[in-house]
Amino acid sequence: MPSDVALPSELVDATGRPFRIRRLEAGDRPGLEAMYADFEPLRIAQGLPPATPETQRAWLDEVLAEGLHLAVTEGPELVGHGMLMPYGDAVELANFLHQRVRGRGIGTALNRALVDLARREGYDRVWLSVEPSNRAAIRSYEKAGFRFLPGSVWGPEIEMEVDLRADER
Repeated sequence: MPSDVALPSELVDATGRPFRIRRLEAGDRPGLEAMYADFEPLRIAQGLPPATPETQRAWLDEVLAEGLHLAVTEGPELVGHGMLMPYGDAVELANFLHQRVRGRGIGTALNRALVDLARREGYDRVWLSVEPSNRAAIRSYEKAGFRFLPGSVWGPEIEMEVDLRADER
């Protein structure tokens, strides 16, 4: 199910407002810190993003040192961050959207772009875990091609994946 999202992508959300998805750049760090400083609710996804500016900066130092990262911008403002963290032949997907832009289809576009990036980078699968109560995120992941892993639906966290090898079959 390749959709081949080109980066950067100039898109329009469900309300008709333009936004952009592109690779995160070194100069984006101040905008990323500002987004996470104003992010609500903190510690929403398995304790992320961290709660204080100090722990947010340390976390960013750690995650930005590896993996693949995308930025979502609305005009000059950075409003989203998506990442793919290596995990053997797979990558783990995580994304964070500022509360001001949620519910507008931006997260689904970001998820699709991350899956396509993983495909282009040669990974076999994209994996994630999500809390069962986060129905909006689950719907977004499903729209981006994720499927539930057997046995995880009734646990404290749901595991989902996109098998990129299925594209080759």
